[in-house]
Amino acid sequence: MEKIEDVTKVSSKGQVVIPKEIRERLGILPREKIIVMTRGEEIILKKARRPGLEELSEKIASVAEKKKVNVDKLIEEAVRWARSKQS
Repeated sequence: MEKIEDVTKVSSKGQVVIPKEIRERLGILPREKIIVMTRGEEIILKKARRPGLEELSEKIASVAEKKKVNVDKLIEEAVRWARSKQS
């Protein structure tokens, strides 16, 4: 169930302050990205999260498959390049 947690103003530059208690509870840090969405007349703010390794891997595999990229070959080239930089 939705509840009103606080009321804030929009600045002349269109900026909105997220109250400190909410930032702390959600772990929102300075300079962290926030997703802004709309639903009808509502504005929805969501904390942007970093995708996990599994999610990134699935996305990379999906794009590689669509673009017909040989991921194994790319990995081999990356390993060769990294080893050449160690010498």
